[in-house]
Amino acid sequence: MARLLSILILLVAVTGVYAQNIAFVDVQKVMNQSKKGQEYKKEIQDKVAYYQKKLDEIDKKIAELEKQLSSPVLSEEAKDKKRKELAEIKARGLEIQQEAEKELSQMKAKAERELIKEIRKVTEKYAKQHNIDLVFVGGAIGGVIYHDTAIDITDHILKMLDGETK
Repeated sequence: MARLLSILILLVAVTGVYAQNIAFVDVQKVMNQSKKGQEYKKEIQDKVAYYQKKLDEIDKKIAELEKQLSSPVLSEEAKDKKRKELAEIKARGLEIQQEAEKELSQMKAKAERELIKEIRKVTEKYAKQHNIDLVFVGGAIGGVIYHDTAIDITDHILKMLDGETK
């Protein structure tokens, strides 16, 4: 990313063409603070809670079976049956955990893709309205190490994304 930025700056300098207006957007901030970002975050948290509830139920069943297995009054046949049931429940718990990880990962990736697409669209609209020639992206997915707050349009993008301004 730094190499690309250096090449871009060199190209601009060599050709004598330069950007008159430059701006900066902290994409991570927009993703975290926008209404849409908060909605995605809530959906993911709800899904986490759903899976956590399922796993908690399985943990209770496992604890119950382990308690039953420690009972001296159970016959060896009954203990074998309980061990088999315990192994099945543990396997089911592992399946649920893997399912949760996969689904949550997909949800997060989809939310990020959709949000970045929307941020890009809104940023482009803002840049055209305000005659901005170049917008740098910062945050977790940017290559900007420093930016002057005078060129930071992040809050404007947030408001536009949330529908507060046109």
